[in-house]
Amino acid sequence: MNYFDHIRTIACLGVIYMHTAAGLLHGQLGREWAAANILTGLAFTAVPLFLMMSGYLLLSDDKTLDVSVLLKKRIPRLLVPLAFWTFLELFRKQIACGVPFGGMMLRNLWTDLVSALSEPVITPLWYMYTLLAIYLISPLLRGGIKQLDSKGHRFVLCLILLINLRYILLLFLPEFGRKYLKIDLFSKLEFFGGHLCTFVLGYYLGNTKRKLPNWLLLTAAGFLAALIIAGTYIISMRAGEYQADFQNQSHGLEVLLASCVFLLFKQNADKPCAITRVIAQLSLPMYLMHGTLYNIFSSIGLQADTLWQVLLLTVTNFAVCYLITKTLATIKPLCYPATGMRFEAASRSCNWIYSARKIRSRLSEKKK
Repeated sequence: MNYFDHIRTIACLGVIYMHTAAGLLHGQLGREWAAANILTGLAFTAVPLFLMMSGYLLLSDDKTLDVSVLLKKRIPRLLVPLAFWTFLELFRKQIACGVPFGGMMLRNLWTDLVSALSEPVITPLWYMYTLLAIYLISPLLRGGIKQLDSKGHRFVLCLILLINLRYILLLFLPEFGRKYLKIDLFSKLEFFGGHLCTFVLGYYLGNTKRKLPNWLLLTAAGFLAALIIAGTYIISMRAGEYQADFQNQSHGLEVLLASCVFLLFKQNADKPCAITRVIAQLSLPMYLMHGTLYNIFSSIGLQADTLWQVLLLTVTNFAVCYLITKTLATIKPLCYPATGMRFEAASRSCNWIYSARKIRSRLSEKKK
């Protein structure tokens, strides 16, 4: 699954870009905004891509039917790092507010941790709450999909397509026509806000044996991207402020665009790459960390008011997250809480011990 490494790396960059560009996008409309909007339309495929990869991996694996594997391994790999980075963000907030170390800070941290059970402490963490919920029903999904025949699979795909097409039509129809598509049945089928459909779609995209022509996928991707970018521009200009209806991550154009990107990588980018392999292994903790790092940047005055500043801050955030998470993965007591990986696994795949071994191996090969 080498192409997953490439997709995870790009998706991780996309997520960091989205949150870094949020201030510019919600600011004054103009040339800088229009330029940022172009990249934002592409970056919003990040969450659908992450969900598609998770959907393929979980729903293709018979181990998903084993509830003990789910509860002992898979859920802790998500829940423990989520708790770790949630605590660090809450601690950062206490420090930023000038709360002294002591009983008051502990009481505040406990209150905030209890509140975090119902909602994420920072916006980017919403994805983890959704993913955890989907993981909990993954045995049901795997069991159901495994029992379907060819007609059943086509039926599920048609439902997913109808849900996405309905949302797309709602974007383009005038107000008087939208009432005919506001069907309660389809609204109730949008489980987890539509993200469950994307999760299941990843299973079908990853397992399809049929190769589509690259020119067709590129044309479709270009057309969808143009619709997203132009649509966002038009409705935002009409409203006088940023409107993200065309950039919806849970259904619609972005999901279809992410599907094209998924298939393009699957068909053309399945060669291993040492750099993306390591980044992909650290993509989860980097995702969890980037929001806190962005808040730290903001607290010291590092704001992004232009597209170039957004890009620079995105790359900086990405690089710092990589270095810190890689370092945490090298510290045995912190490896699992920070990354969700066992220290031994991190030493074989992504931490500084792994990198040192690779360097020594290359040097010895050159000497030979």
